[in-house]
Amino acid sequence: MTLAQILLEWYDLRGRDLPWRRNPTSYSTLVSEIMLQQTRVEAVLPLYERFMGRFPSIQVLAAASQDEVLTYWQGLGYYSRARRLHQAAQIIVAEHDGSIPHNKETLRSLPGIGDYTCGAMLSIAFGKPEIAIDGNLLRIGARLFLIQDPINRMKIKAQIQAKFKELVPTERPGDFNQALMDLGSAICLPKNPRCEECPISHHCQAYFKGAVLALPIKDAPKPPVPVQVRLYLVESQGAILFRKREFGGFLQGMWELPWCEIPSQISRTALKVAEEHNWLSPKLEPCDPLEIYEMEYVFSHRHWFMTIFHYNVTDQFYTPKEKDTLYLWQPIDAIDEIALPTVFKKALKMRP
Repeated sequence: MTLAQILLEWYDLRGRDLPWRRNPTSYSTLVSEIMLQQTRVEAVLPLYERFMGRFPSIQVLAAASQDEVLTYWQGLGYYSRARRLHQAAQIIVAEHDGSIPHNKETLRSLPGIGDYTCGAMLSIAFGKPEIAIDGNLLRIGARLFLIQDPINRMKIKAQIQAKFKELVPTERPGDFNQALMDLGSAICLPKNPRCEECPISHHCQAYFKGAVLALPIKDAPKPPVPVQVRLYLVESQGAILFRKREFGGFLQGMWELPWCEIPSQISRTALKVAEEHNWLSPKLEPCDPLEIYEMEYVFSHRHWFMTIFHYNVTDQFYTPKEKDTLYLWQPIDAIDEIALPTVFKKALKMRP
């Protein structure tokens, strides 16, 4: 039997029972694959069901507001994925009559569709012999093919992808990809691989060489950049002031407490997304903060060292509508109704 045949036989017996696999559609595959980017299956499961319950079709998703989509994405993080999924849905409805394109170039051009998601969609949803290469497959490939160079280099990733592409069967390519995904999550683990239970161990060069634990090799990632952040927690009459920026990159499109990064000796550049036109600081200058808190939060590429200024003001002062920026006085007892990143939820817990 070929490696693909062995793996598919194992998958038929051991494959995970996941809701998006039971009655798969191109839409359910798209939603699940976007959710699974950089997120564990266990975290996705309850939120996938809730999301699909509210947005059962791509037409419903496209017609929804971005705020509502972000609210139903809460708990998954990496909110840019939700915005891009929403944008992709709108393009698919407007330009492709609601049918997800199965042409590789067209699919790859949609917002949020990278090489991995494109490969997963083409193989799982449309039965095309493509490989969906992610971190799990890079690890499996490093061991299977005895790749002794860092797998997070583009050249090595392309090498592993090409080797897997040769193995993809023309029949059941989607199941082949999902079998590899399950193998990486249950058998070919990063630290304690269960080689004796692996259905393809006899094809694994690292297994024969006794090198499984030494692979994969990775270049050390760059640590998150440390930055100083000034954050404003302003409340008035039982409501808290929030802001939403439609542009600006980092955390755009999310409701947030107003903040800005402060240049320092460590980080000489800052993201200029503070109070636009400096309108907020003058409003707060006559007031003494109730408290000043200190808090840290680590994103994938930034390490925030926050100083949180907690104010309680008498009036809900005028909040200008700046270009591409909205402000909102949200009742404290209704904060759960807006999409709010975890960092700001934690900051709000600093309140007495």
